[in-house]
Amino acid sequence: MKLRQSFIACLAFGIGSIAASSAFAQDNPAPDLSDDRRIDGIPETLVPWRDPDNPNIQRLDDGWNKYYLRKDMVGDNPQREPGPIDLQRYHVLPTKHAFPTYFGLPYAMTTEDLIAGEVDIALVGAPSEYNPASGNGWAANYLRINHNYDFAQTGHDLWFNNEYFEELNIVDYGNANQHPSLMMQNFANQALVFKEILDGGAMPLVLGGDHGTQVASLMALYDHYGPKSFTIVHFDAHTDLAPPDGRLGMFTHGGAALRFAHEQGLADGDQIFHVGLRGAYDSVERMDWMFNTKTNYYFMPQFEKNGFKETADALLAELEGRRIYISLDMDVIDPAHVPGVSNPEIGGFTTKEMMQLLRMIFLQNEVIMMDISEYSPLLDDRRRNTANTINRLQRHVFAAYAARKSGITDPNYVHPAMLKDNSAN
Repeated sequence: MKLRQSFIACLAFGIGSIAASSAFAQDNPAPDLSDDRRIDGIPETLVPWRDPDNPNIQRLDDGWNKYYLRKDMVGDNPQREPGPIDLQRYHVLPTKHAFPTYFGLPYAMTTEDLIAGEVDIALVGAPSEYNPASGNGWAANYLRINHNYDFAQTGHDLWFNNEYFEELNIVDYGNANQHPSLMMQNFANQALVFKEILDGGAMPLVLGGDHGTQVASLMALYDHYGPKSFTIVHFDAHTDLAPPDGRLGMFTHGGAALRFAHEQGLADGDQIFHVGLRGAYDSVERMDWMFNTKTNYYFMPQFEKNGFKETADALLAELEGRRIYISLDMDVIDPAHVPGVSNPEIGGFTTKEMMQLLRMIFLQNEVIMMDISEYSPLLDDRRRNTANTINRLQRHVFAAYAARKSGITDPNYVHPAMLKDNSAN
């Protein structure tokens, strides 16, 4: 009864306050739509986000950038010494029980954290989702909680016989946020976050998200290193080379990033390598563009006809001496291994072949960035095999990165102890 009386008193106070307020909203006069200029046949009053003098411009309201405001940049967080922060309560624990960072690793928020921690690799989520197959936006966070057997901050590789978390400084750099409606602004925001990692001297390893992450990766890399300063190895079942009339009315997106980069003079044809192509909906126009620009390509029929090892060796020979950015669309792997991808195509690489290709490139070349895209937890199987494959590919990349850091650059290297049975000795 007292609670009800209190509520009525508060309600009465509120009504009295409203009645006394001079700021009470008034109705606005009706506009004369007949006098309006029209934009695509619609009176301009009804589409205030369009500019009649610049019909390709989309106006945004005053609160559009709230999704991109950073707590670490507006003073919401307490002052602290720069450096990674370990959020785990215990020294050893399964990922199931860990605070959800990638592999239970320490967390970093700024370029200064990366520099102070002498970080080698920063894992960063890009939860973008502009793909007809839904669920990509959940990938970045879902991959922090691997449902298959996994232990936080521990790992030993049986190709290199190394403990990569002991030999490398690896951190979780959180997620680049995404506005739910503004694709192009999201690319710019992601690129700023990726560039913070590059400025901190670390290699960004981006977990997407749809393949629009590639747009943001290229923006960050060209801003940091300059145009025509690195080679792109694009693992994908599809060319992702949409022509200008097939880009949804935008300059670029996840299906056009490499072609756009070439059109802008940011990359030469010889600096683009497509590997694993076999998609069912590419076109003669896209093939002709690749041939005419002298883009490098390794179709799956080449691996099938000439053999995996011979074709992989030819690819590595072409890449030797180049600085590399790897963009890995998970549909390059056969859907029998990774069912949770947006655009599955039969006839892809096995997981073992993908491990080998990544291992060889990371040993032989300086890899400056990698992104992994097009995983959808909503499409994965009950055993979460796609998530587990990504987890294990990341671990293998860490091991290869650590091996190269120790001085091993032979792309075919495997630790001798892994190649023979010493039990009889």
